[in-house]
Amino acid sequence: MKTEHSNAFQLDLFESLPNKPYCTDELGVTYIRPKKTAVKKKYLQVNQPSMVTYLVFDIDRNGAVLAWYDANLPAPYWTSKNPKNGHGHIAYRLKIPFCTSDIANIEPIKYAAAIQSAMIECLKADRGFAGLLTKNPMHPHWQNEFWTEYEYTLDELADHLDLRGHPLRGIESVGLGRNCELFESVRKWAYRAIRDYWAPNYKRVWNSAVYERVEALNGQFNQPLPVSEVKSISKSIANWTYKHFTPEGFRKSQAVKGAKGSRENKAKAGSLGGTVSKGGGRPDKKALLPQVLELKAQGYNNRAIAEDLGIGSATVSRWLRLISNE
Repeated sequence: MKTEHSNAFQLDLFESLPNKPYCTDELGVTYIRPKKTAVKKKYLQVNQPSMVTYLVFDIDRNGAVLAWYDANLPAPYWTSKNPKNGHGHIAYRLKIPFCTSDIANIEPIKYAAAIQSAMIECLKADRGFAGLLTKNPMHPHWQNEFWTEYEYTLDELADHLDLRGHPLRGIESVGLGRNCELFESVRKWAYRAIRDYWAPNYKRVWNSAVYERVEALNGQFNQPLPVSEVKSISKSIANWTYKHFTPEGFRKSQAVKGAKGSRENKAKAGSLGGTVSKGGGRPDKKALLPQVLELKAQGYNNRAIAEDLGIGSATVSRWLRLISNE
């Protein structure tokens, strides 16, 4: 990389930093400082809170900064090498950053988690790397190289990888895989658990219950997520379920289900000589949506959900797509 380009790369990096990043000169003691101060430290937080712009990998062996080349991966945005032992960090910049604590848009997190996990395997990087602090590529203590100004899409990175088996599951989850595990486990619990908290002004108690659940599951990981991530994930799940799973909606869904049973009974009576009403009207999305989500969380496919609720499978698919895009 030509030297005259490095200043421009560093300026871009500086602009994308959090306003007050975590930083330090000695691992184990972390500070929060304004950007102008933080960039003078050896270690630096480069991603915004609950937002991923950079995928960073920690490689603890000599020759680490060329691991991407050895693995036939594309050139990274930068590498930072420890001159004493050859260990280093490799960072890729994403064209479209994404939020790590948005239950309504979990699919990009799952996709990125699989990509990150597969890249860790290809690079033979440290799976225990927390990812909060990175070797500061603007600090002269490290041997830094800016390789390309190109920003990758997730699809472009995936083209170089075999994503089968990624990300790891359970307590072995690392990186973004931990976010996915917490979302999947806690949201399924929340769909049913929220019923026990329905009462006047229950939002505060519900928020606390979800946080405690996320915190407990996070503690099972070999490398738990930081408290800031736990707070963001629990807030997202609590707010989402509070919005979509209400006592009013539940009562409506039960009324619709009861009406469906009544129509089925009339149909049986009609087959014995009675008459059957062909009414019933269009299903109410708000009324049936909690049951659709609950059945989906239990692993039922769209067709089975549709048959159980007496609606079309295309309707179920459409509702789920709308919810994922909210």
